[in-house]
Formats: sequence, C-alpha cells, structure tokens
Amino acid sequence: MASGVFLYLFPVFCKTIIKKMRIILAAFLAGFNFSGHAQVLADCADCASRVVRSDELKELSIDEIRYLTNDLFARKGYVFQDSEIDAYYSQKSWYKPVNANYTLEYTQTEKKNIRIFQDRTAKLKTERERMIAELKKFRAVCLGNNPQELNRLFHYHVAENSDFLKNTPDEIILDDIHWYKNEGLYSVIRDNGEIVKSYALKISGRKIVFDFSIRGGSAIGNGETLYPKEHITELSYRYVFEFRNGRLIFIKMDEAG
Repeated sequence: MASGVFLYLFPVFCKTIIKKMRIILAAFLAGFNFSGHAQVLADCADCASRVVRSDELKELSIDEIRYLTNDLFARKGYVFQDSEIDAYYSQKSWYKPVNANYTLEYTQTEKKNIRIFQDRTAKLKTERERMIAELKKFRAVCLGNNPQELNRLFHYHVAENSDFLKNTPDEIILDDIHWYKNEGLYSVIRDNGEIVKSYALKISGRKIVFDFSIRGGSAIGNGETLYPKEHITELSYRYVFEFRNGRLIFIKMDEAG
C-alpha cells in the first residue's frame, strides 16, 4: 500500500521540484543580467557618495574614463577651458559653474575616485603605448624586407603572391591614429595617375587589421592612359593580427577580388 502511494505521489513530487528549480534558475539569471549591466559606470551622479569599484571601469576606454572624470568635475561646478566640453555641460540643468576653479573643494570620496580614474587612465595609456611600439617594430621589420624576422617575431608568413602587407605599414602614421573608445583608425588613399590604392589600419580592442586594396583606375583623364590596359584588377587583402601579452601576433589573411 505504501509503495502504491509513493508511486502515485512521485510524479507530483518531481513536478514540484522542477517548478521550484525553474523559479530559482530564472531568479539567478535575472540577477546575473542585472549585475552585468550594473558593472559599467555611465556617469558620476553618485561619485560624491561612494567609491567607484574597479569592475565598473574594466570595459571602459581612455576616453570614457576621461568623460567620467570631467563629469565628476562638472558636478562640482568646474569651469572647462575646452569650448566643446563647456558647451556640453552648459546644456545640463544641474551644471552650476563656479567663478574660479581654485575655490572648489573635493570630499575624500571624490578624491579617491579621481585617483582611481587617473590610475586606470595611466594604465590604459601604457598598454596603448606598448601596442603602438610593437606596431612600429613591425613596420621597421617590414621595411627591412626580412621574412625570417617577420616569422620569428610576429608569426607572419603568407604566400609571396599575396604578400601585399609589407608596404602598407609605411603608409600608416602610427602617431596620428584617430581613437574612438576602444577603436583606432588610420586610412589613406593613393592615386598615382594610373591606379587607386587604399591602405588602412583598424584597431578594435586587441584585434589589429591591416587592409590593402586596389580600387580601380585613376581619377585623372577618366581612367584613360596613352597605353590603355584591358582591365585593372580590383582586389582586397586583409591581414589580421592580435596584440597578445605585449606582442603582435599574426592570425590570418583574408583575400577578396
């Protein structure tokens, strides 16, 4: 009799357990997603009352942390000399500029947060400088036309008929890269009167891509020459690297055209 009751109640018991587990799992996932969104600091509305956690800055770029620093200053009434920054905060209803910046006094919490922002910015700048230094070393080896060193230092090795990368770094001014958050870009188009060539360096986090392409005939003379060619091949090569442990490492090459 007891075994019969057990067999009768067992499915009900299992359904109850499964239902409770689903509720617990849903709550866990909801909490996980919430904490994930909460990890990124968007502004400094409460930087005067609490110390910022390091995980809130982990995914932010140099520019975004500078924004947070300026946001903290603005909420104290700091007067910005940069007209663009001044115009941005002048539109905020809470922004009340003071007569002189030297009169501003920061709480201990605010001072700690300023130091956290400065330390994180300095670390990110150092990492970026190391990346640029590695790119400059790669450029020098490319111009030296030393395949053995390219392979040894950067694991770079592609077939000779697809090796259009070697001249690309010479066209990139590494000290003039435009940065937006964690992305960097420098590109240039060359028209030599016969064909149009494009060179680009694209950075996204630790991923680094050199692009080389031939885009067709020159804009001079509507693409005509005294000795016209039957056609000008349009092609594109994409060389993907990764900045890993302070080193530039070749990953792959993609070809189109």
